[in-house]
Amino acid sequence: MSSNNRKSLSTEEQSTDAQGQFTAAVDELLDQLQHKFDTVSREMFGKFDDMARRLDELEASLSVAQDAGTESTTPSVSTK
Repeated sequence: MSSNNRKSLSTEEQSTDAQGQFTAAVDELLDQLQHKFDTVSREMFGKFDDMARRLDELEASLSVAQDAGTESTTPSVSTK
């Protein structure tokens, strides 16, 4: 019976080792996914910030152009 106990212990150790390797692989995969998610999130927020800045600049330039356009079309009052 002692050989049966050794086989079952060996099988249990292999099973535990396989579970440990699987857990480690899953943990590594989750860490990689978290890192990729963080990287993509930072890139997206950076692009959103850049887009917002560019839209603000466009809005400001359109406002300046509109102000310049209304000043040139506004008739000036001349005193003769």
